[in-house]
This record gives sequence, structure tokens and C-alpha cells, in this order.
Amino acid sequence: MKIKNYLNTTQKEVNSKKFSIWIGISLGNKFFTKENIREYILWALEKTKDDILVVIGDNLHSINLEILDGYNKVSALRKAIEIGDKKEKEINEIILELPPDKAKLIKIVRFAHVTSSKYHALRLEILRNEFKSNSNFNSMIIDTIKENKKVQEKQLSNTELDKLAEYIIQEIPVYLNGAKYGGRPEHGGKTYLLQIYPGIGLIDLILMKLQDGSFSQELTSKLRITDKIAIINGYPI
Repeated sequence: MKIKNYLNTTQKEVNSKKFSIWIGISLGNKFFTKENIREYILWALEKTKDDILVVIGDNLHSINLEILDGYNKVSALRKAIEIGDKKEKEINEIILELPPDKAKLIKIVRFAHVTSSKYHALRLEILRNEFKSNSNFNSMIIDTIKENKKVQEKQLSNTELDKLAEYIIQEIPVYLNGAKYGGRPEHGGKTYLLQIYPGIGLIDLILMKLQDGSFSQELTSKLRITDKIAIINGYPI
């Protein structure tokens, strides 16, 4: 694995297995082939503190399908889930190739599994309100959306850009304080704090600013961030 950037962590921390690792699968990103996902999983198995969480962003992808590809809302969700099913099948095939002691360390979940909590709902409401009321935050999110090549190729209205902003806004609580899965810690739930992803974008810089309060101490305080997240920009060799 070629690591190009470490955000909020160091090579030493990663090699010491300080973090439990999660891998977010963006269904609109063509980089996530079966072969590349296999390499991410194999790398994560060697670096994770405990186990690995693979998060398939299916219902998030439905937002892109609706606005960028012309699906209606219902069809977009149905198509996104169908694509997610195919990707999950590929990942399960990868897991079947692994020794049992390694295979049991990998959990595959859908995006809804890491967002269906009061924790996520509270922060989602805060971020939606900030997007509506804070022009600086609004501009930052819209600029992030405009990194997408498909967005650059289209003449989107402000209403369409605002709808696409929901993709980023829904992501932020998951990335900001770690991907949480399985409920509260006392019930066996866990928080995965290190993510590996192909590329660093404006979203990652937003996360760092929200983490350290350099964008807005008030907003950071409202979001009640309790954990140090870390992001790695890495590519299979």
C-alpha cells in the first residue's frame, strides 16, 4: 500500500495498531474495484487494532443517482441498494478467500447501520441548520460538491446543489467522530477511528477544521466531538 498522506495521525501510530479501521465504499467511485477493495482489506487486517468495518454507502449514492443521473427518488434508492448488493457480494467473495481467523475480523454494513442512532440524528440536525444559516459553511460544502467531475460537467441549479449537499452533510457525523456500529460500548458497540481512502479532498479538510475548532469553536462545541479521528490517503501498489 502506498500511503500519500496521514491526517490527524502518523505512520508510527498506524503501524502500532492504535486504531480500529473502517473502509468506506463510495459506490460512485470507480476506484473501488474488487481488486482494490481486496488490497485495502488485506492492508487493514495487518494494521487494525481489533477488527475492520466495511461501510457500503448505498443510500448516500441514491442522492447522486437522483440529481446527477436523472432517477426519481424511489428509483434512485432502489438502484443504489441494487449496486450496494453487488458490491457486498464482491466483498463477501474476498472474505471467503481469507483464512477463517482473518475472515471473522471483517464486518460489512450498509450506511444506514452507522447512521441510525440519536448520536447521528443530533449532529445531522446541527449541520443542516448550519448549512442553512452560515454562509461560510454553506460555501465550504458547495465547494466540496463541485470537486465531483460529474457536477462540473452539468449546469446545476442552486436547488440541485443544495440537494447534493445532503450527501456531504450526512457523511460528516460518521467521519467526524468515528464510524460507530453495534450500539453503546456497554452493549458491545465499537467506534472505528481510522479510515483509509483513495484521495484527500475538501471534505477531509472540513473534518479537520471541525475537529480542532479552527472553522468555528461554537460549531465544534455543538457537535460534541469526543474522539480523535484519523484519515489515510492510500493506494494499492
